Amino acid sequence: MRNDERFNAGIAHLRAYVNEHGHGRVPRTFVTAEGFRLGRWVAVKRLAIRNNSPAMTEQRIAALNASGFVLHPRRGVQGPTALHQEQWNDGITHLRTYIAEHGDADVPRRYVSPDGYQLGMWVQTRRKQAHTGRLTDSARIEELNQLGFVWTSQRRGGFGITTPPSRKRTETQDGTAGKVDGTTDTDPKESSR
Repeated sequence: MRNDERFNAGIAHLRAYVNEHGHGRVPRTFVTAEGFRLGRWVAVKRLAIRNNSPAMTEQRIAALNASGFVLHPRRGVQGPTALHQEQWNDGITHLRTYIAEHGDADVPRRYVSPDGYQLGMWVQTRRKQAHTGRLTDSARIEELNQLGFVWTSQRRGGFGITTPPSRKRTETQDGTAGKVDGTTDTDPKESSR
C-alpha cells in the first residue's frame, strides 16, 4: 500500500472510530475489525507531528484535525491522564464482557475482542505490573479482585504471582503456604487423584 493510500485508509478508520466512540483518543493497542492497527497509526502520526516530520504536510495535519485527531490527550488534575483512566475503563469493560461470555477472567495473552481490543495484552500488562510492584492503586486492585481477576495464569507467560498485589500470604495449620482466603495453592485436579 502506498504512503498516500495508507494515510487515507488511516483517516477513514479514524473517522469511523470517532463516529463510534465519540472521541479521537485512540488507545495505542486498538486494532479495527479489518485488522488495521489504528492505535499504532495514530501514535506514529502524533510522533511525526511532534518531530516536525516533512511527511506531515499542512494538508495531512488538516485532514487529521478534521477527522477528530487528538494530538495532546487531556490530562487530569493529578495522577494519570484522562486517557489512562479511559484506557483502564475500556479494559475493565472488555474484561467484564469476556467474563460474561467465558465464565472466568483467565484471558489468553493473545485474545482480541470482537471489536479489535487487545484484551489479552491489557490483562497481561496488569499481571506484569503486579509482578513488578507497579500496580499500586488499591481501588484498581480491588476492582480487579471483585471481577475474579486471575493474577497467575497457567497459560504461557502468566507471570508467577499467586496472590493479588499488596496482599500477604498466610500459613495454614500444617505449615504450607496458603492464599489470602486460607485455601492452599493445590491444583484441584491433583487433589482428586
